[in-house]
Amino acid sequence: MPELPPKTANLNLKITEDERWEFKEFCVHHRMSQVDGFRLAFKLMKDHFADEDN
Repeated sequence: MPELPPKTANLNLKITEDERWEFKEFCVHHRMSQVDGFRLAFKLMKDHFADEDN
């Protein structure tokens, strides 16, 4: 049986308009999607806090 792709979901965040635009512009500048930017930031946070636990 073929593997099903993961389901997608929306994530709503309350941030300022300036933060929103800064994030969008940062992602464009680095030629990445906002989803990829979020995933990278989340990975870096997990790594950072894993290092603190040791």
